[in-house]
Amino acid sequence: MTSALSCSPGGPTLADLGGTALMAPPAPALAGAAPALAGAAPALAGAAPALAGAAPALAGAAPVDAGGAPTLAEPAPAIAGEAPAAPPAASPGWAGPWVEQLADAAGLRERPPRAQRQWNHIAGAAGADCRDALKQAGARFQALPDVAKPNKKGCGIPHGVLLTRGPTGIVYSPPLQVDCSLALRLADIERVIQEEAETHLGSPIARISTLGSYACREVVGRMRRWSEGLSEHSFGNAFDIARFSPKRGRAISVLRDYVLYGSDPTTREGRFLRGVTRRLRAEGAAARVLGPDFDASHRDHLHIDCGTPRWY
Repeated sequence: MTSALSCSPGGPTLADLGGTALMAPPAPALAGAAPALAGAAPALAGAAPALAGAAPALAGAAPVDAGGAPTLAEPAPAIAGEAPAAPPAASPGWAGPWVEQLADAAGLRERPPRAQRQWNHIAGAAGADCRDALKQAGARFQALPDVAKPNKKGCGIPHGVLLTRGPTGIVYSPPLQVDCSLALRLADIERVIQEEAETHLGSPIARISTLGSYACREVVGRMRRWSEGLSEHSFGNAFDIARFSPKRGRAISVLRDYVLYGSDPTTREGRFLRGVTRRLRAEGAAARVLGPDFDASHRDHLHIDCGTPRWY
């Protein structure tokens, strides 16, 4: 079974990209730099064999000019019988060939449009067994037809579900229309919610009132400045929470009870919301949690998504 992608925030690690693909060629040495390295000889003693092959490349280095500035080394003479080496391609600004190799390894050059990257991010995240795993987790849902490609507006849910109850028994009203890969993340999201409810409310959360899940639309609010257009909602990869209702006690409203950062919550409802948002952001259960402290468009709900690490 292909597992869901992690919602941990941040870009790909070196291990993800493959160490060998990121091995950078050594930068050319500057003539006149040898005196500055004299004091480093003891630390480099063990590296002598590895540096032995670099000596011919320094043979044609020019001396320091009269003003004291090192001059660029002349190219090393070609070895007899070999064709002269082609000069390296010029790179814009300070970027050398190793930077270009990093960009290629990370897939940062000639990237497809963001909407296509968003689609690819979840289309490959959940395999054919995703819904079976979701059922085994204890969720209640209706499977929606798989979608092979986005619609003409660029939207769609690759492996959709209409979820009425999550793995810990939380009822969603209205139901969540999301991709199966996001639905699988509810196990971790709800675990954080229930632990914070036990700590601050003394009662588990029984129901969550949502303001929306799938919707083919553009990004709104502050995030619009960084994104190229479509919201994660357009792929069933986000949902909004307006209210948490515990089994016992008063419902917690994001609009009423959320306390902005900079002030300490004085009510149990405020401490619950602070704990949920802080832990979801810190522990990687979701890629992003946006609330009233982010901008005015989120003043009445928590936006939760498992989108791409970058917004652009």
